[in-house]
Amino acid sequence: MIGLLFVCILLAGCQDPPSDHTTRFSGNAMTMNYKVIIGKRLSHMEEERVKGIMGRTFAEVDAIYNKWNPGSELSHLNRLHAGEQCVISPQLCFLLAQSQKIVILSHGLFDPTVAPLQQIWKEYLSQGTPPSDEAIAMVAPAVGWDKIHFENGKFHKDHNMTSIDLGGIAKGFSVDLLVERLNAEGYENVFVEWGGEIRASGQHPEKRPWKIFISHLGNDDPSSAIDFVDLYDTAIATSGDYQQHWTVYAPDGQETTYTHIVNPKTLEPLKKRKSGISSATVLAPTCMLADSLATVAMMFPTIEEAEEWAQSISENDSSIRFWLVSKSSAN
Repeated sequence: MIGLLFVCILLAGCQDPPSDHTTRFSGNAMTMNYKVIIGKRLSHMEEERVKGIMGRTFAEVDAIYNKWNPGSELSHLNRLHAGEQCVISPQLCFLLAQSQKIVILSHGLFDPTVAPLQQIWKEYLSQGTPPSDEAIAMVAPAVGWDKIHFENGKFHKDHNMTSIDLGGIAKGFSVDLLVERLNAEGYENVFVEWGGEIRASGQHPEKRPWKIFISHLGNDDPSSAIDFVDLYDTAIATSGDYQQHWTVYAPDGQETTYTHIVNPKTLEPLKKRKSGISSATVLAPTCMLADSLATVAMMFPTIEEAEEWAQSISENDSSIRFWLVSKSSAN
């Protein structure tokens, strides 16, 4: 079984037992596990070719988009001083342009420049306390998509502390790269999963779609699945409040649990509450789109607001579907 990343409520798994008609690859890249299934038996030479495509793609992603790699192109941008201009690669320029589309689509809820706020909240919450208003005020002027500028292959920013985190879109984009590059090599029937994001092309060797099911966390029994999904040249991604969270106790004993998801409008992380969203799963034509839309859906303070936004997206594009789960529905 190929499993999506576990979240608080949802798990997507591939209902696909081992087959003599597939070739499978698995490993770990940038701390996240990946699985690649080719819908045919490959020769040794073909296997080496596929491994080469995967290796080159993961190396490219690490070298360009990974903020945790101090030598990456993105890290170089984050170290620039205000007004300092540099030339950026077509690859990074493309992903910044795609990010900008989601910024606009989400009315600013999706904003990769939230990275300085993420850092300061994490530093304080790991010590058991929220940051002071003064600490937030120091980094707030650096946050905002309007603080960065890129055109004609050149980039600059308006504030020294402005930095970019493409974590809400780059993983899905990377899955797209893998699928599309394998397709370009003549492998039409492909299933790729990396760190919980999935995209499939073509069909399973049994002449059926690639199948996944969405199930409750900790229960991978298909009989209890929330839904079953056939992937027809499409992708699915999940975002949730499960990755990191911190509980802070007030002097009166009242506790507040903060998630890792920082809202650029309120300048603070989302708090775990019954009216909030526990998990968002999105089906879309590309994994980049599914990844970023799932990230946006998690940003809304209530399930009702998220559902209203998701409905507007699906009405404009019927190929996009959402599965949103609230805290209250998990009880």
